[in-house]
Amino acid sequence: MAKSFSQLLEEIAKQYGVSMSEVRADMEKLIDEAWDNADETARAEQRKLFPNGKPTIEEFIVEMAKKVQD
Repeated sequence: MAKSFSQLLEEIAKQYGVSMSEVRADMEKLIDEAWDNADETARAEQRKLFPNGKPTIEEFIVEMAKKVQD
């Protein structure tokens, strides 16, 4: 049975002894940092993966899960 996004965040928070809001904030910060990357190759890959712009955490995880399954 697939877990909901909230369940995944809860498990991560519990594993690291932090709140779910801290996990979400850290993930958003990392996405922001990656999205602001000056490397044109990285930016081209981001545009390919996320043509609608910077993804939400949920969109990022879904897309990365698809890449891992390929």
